[in-house]
Amino acid sequence: MPITINGQSYDLPEDVRVSLLDFLRENLGHSGTKKGCNQGACGACTVVVDGERMLACLALAVQYDGSEIVTIEGLVDGEALHPLQSLLIEHDGFQCGYCTPG
Repeated sequence: MPITINGQSYDLPEDVRVSLLDFLRENLGHSGTKKGCNQGACGACTVVVDGERMLACLALAVQYDGSEIVTIEGLVDGEALHPLQSLLIEHDGFQCGYCTPG
């Protein structure tokens, strides 16, 4: 089964050692999910998987075969920003993302 990210279907990586975070950033170009500490402490890699918040740096992409994942990019509705995105801008939380974890 493929993995669904922000409403689009993708094949999982062949290498079972690829983290969900690296798959999102390096394979698919979703740069909104940040690599902060890479140890699950900072929350910069937070995504929503099947409606549950989780840390993408601590998960292997292959674990989410058939799952639906939403990243910060997936919150946009056309031209309108999601309230979370608007608040990040309003409170100057839109730099690298390390100090504004999920």
